[in-house]
Parts: sequence; C-alpha cells; structure tokens
Amino acid sequence: MKILHVIQNIDTKYGGPASVIIGMNLAQNNIKHSTEIWTLKYKKQEQNHSNIKINYYNAYFTPILFSFDLYNKLIRRIHEFDIIHIHGLYRFPVSVAAWQSRKANVPYIITPHGALDPFLYKQSRFGKWAVPLKRLYERLIDIPNLNHASAIHYTSRDEAKRSAFCGLKARPVIIPNGIDWSSFENLPAKGSFRNRIRLNENTPLVLFLGRINFVKGLDLLIPAFSQVLKEKPRARLALVGPDNEGYGRKVRQWCRELGIEDKVFFVDHLGPDEVRQAYVDADVFVLPSYTESFGMTVVEAMASACPVIISEKVNIWREVQADKAGLVTGLEPLLIADAICHLLTDKKEAEFMGLRGRRSAKERYNWPRIVEQLTQVYQCAINEHAALRNMRS
Repeated sequence: MKILHVIQNIDTKYGGPASVIIGMNLAQNNIKHSTEIWTLKYKKQEQNHSNIKINYYNAYFTPILFSFDLYNKLIRRIHEFDIIHIHGLYRFPVSVAAWQSRKANVPYIITPHGALDPFLYKQSRFGKWAVPLKRLYERLIDIPNLNHASAIHYTSRDEAKRSAFCGLKARPVIIPNGIDWSSFENLPAKGSFRNRIRLNENTPLVLFLGRINFVKGLDLLIPAFSQVLKEKPRARLALVGPDNEGYGRKVRQWCRELGIEDKVFFVDHLGPDEVRQAYVDADVFVLPSYTESFGMTVVEAMASACPVIISEKVNIWREVQADKAGLVTGLEPLLIADAICHLLTDKKEAEFMGLRGRRSAKERYNWPRIVEQLTQVYQCAINEHAALRNMRS
C-alpha cells in the first residue's frame, strides 16, 4: 500500500504529532507499506531519517503557512498514492492536501490531534482577534474537508466524544498512538538526569515533560508543588521541554512569587535517550493538562516504569485508571498536590503503579498492533472509494 502522510512540521519541539508520525511511518514500512511524509521547512529545521522518505517544502505567510511547492507537488503526484493520511487542521499544508484529495478522487483520512477539543476550539494562539478568522477558515475549508474524509481518526474515546459538538458526517475511528517498544525494552541506568541537575538519588523528584505551554496546566502545577514542599521540603520539580512561545517567563515568575525558584529546575528540549533517562530518574511524572488529545509523554513515562499523575482532561485517563498505572486528579492545585504527596510517601504503591504502567504501555500502545488497525481502516477506505467510483461509472 502506498501511503502519503501530510503534516505541518515534524519538529518534536512543537508537540507530540511530530514524534507520532515518525514512529507510525517506521512501523508501516516494517510491514512493507510504502510511505512518504510531506511537510514544511519549518524555521529551517530539517530532520533526516534513514528509513523514511521525507519531502520538505518552502512555506510563506507564517500564520497560514502557504506553500506553492507543496501545492504543485500534490497536483502532480497525488494519484500515485492509495490513501492520504492528513495530520492536523487549520494550516495550508493539511487543508490543501484534503482539498486536493477530494478534487483528485483519492481517499483520505484526517487525524485532528486534538484540534477539535472545545478548549482549543474556542482559542487561537494568535489571540482573540484571530478566533473569528479561525471560524471562517473552518467553515469554508476544514469542515467540508472533514465531512468528505473517508474517516476521522481519533486517538482516544474522549477525544471523539469532545469533538461530537461539531456534528461531523465522516465515520469516526478510535485508534491510539503508539511507541517503539524496542526503545523501552532495556531502560537506561538511573542517575544520569539527576547528575545533570545535580540531585542525589535520595531527593524526591517530580517530573513534568512537555512543551512549556498554557495548555499543560503549569499554572496549576506550580502552586501544587508549593503545597507539596510544605509536607516534602526536600522534593524538587523538573520542568523539561521547549519554551517555543515565551510562556516560561510566566512560569518562572510564579516560582519567584511563591519563593520556590530554587526548588524548580528548567531543562530545555531533550533528545530521545535523555528523555528516557529523565523518566527513569523521576519518582513521579505529572501532567495536569487542561486538554490533551492523547498524551504521548504519559505513555512514555509508563513504558519507563514511572508512576503518573494526570488530570481528567488527559484523554487516556480511563486507561491509566483501569490499569492502575497512576492517579487521576481534577484541575485543582490541592488535588494535584495530594496526589504527588501520596506517591512520594507510599513507595510500594508508586513502584506497583510503575510496573503496571510499563505492562499497560507494552500491551496497549505497541506500534505493530496499532499499525494493523490503521491498515484495516486504510483498506476499508480504499475499498469504499473504489466501490463508489464503480457505481458512478
């Protein structure tokens, strides 16, 4: 099967979809699919992967990311593919890929990656003034593209539920994201990340790993950790991730106001090996997001045997709870603080949750199983499209 993936960018500094698409393509190639990724030369950062064919295209007009090169290539080559898999919404590359698929009569599916969650739906990263433009763009372009898709791929049941208000006509399918289990089969020795931030092995370490962004609930985590310090004064918090939009200035200011700036470590974006070292060195991983369509870092922490604490807005919270891989809390600092203190105090339960999470990650989120489900969705879309063409001819 020849599969084209289209995504705005594949720089992991800008969120989970980038890492997901790389793992997905590697797993698809392993079962003899032929895949390509078409994306943009985003801020002059290109990544090469020896086993994946990636085509980069120039982009202009930053908010919309218009690309003449990508548009022309779609016109010339889209018929070469059996199916188009589109990742994301609200930007020219993904919108034009869907539109051109419709025009060329090639089946396509869309993975919104959380873009239809009500929390994000009502906002724009460019400010309130841009929200009416966002509504107009989706009415004219993205909603028709979604309605004509062969399927809309959601990564969790809650993501599908929270998107229901849009009233979309396309068939929903629910298939989770995956991880490359071979990267977690043999975990690194403990100590490397703690040495990096100069902590000894006995210091309680709370880890947040992700983009430094308002969506991640850092305005809840910082006051929660301030409360944790009243019970666990030796505890430390590591905030690991890129600050692409300058939100970290606010986070540092909150730390200063609460007098805990010397208890919180800020660490920039880490590579895959360093990320795994951070997980194994942490006593607990915390992600109190206001919205999270899936939560790749949660699954990675679980795969590393690190117990997790997540908000009820992280859409795999049901699976975490059912598998006893961690604790689920509401969006309140005191609730988050209580959960952290509980796992820092009860070492046996924390260890038990870590082991349960590791087993859950392997059984639920291993790429081969997930790619098999995706292949079935692709084949169904291709067959239905062919049947419609035959009826019309």
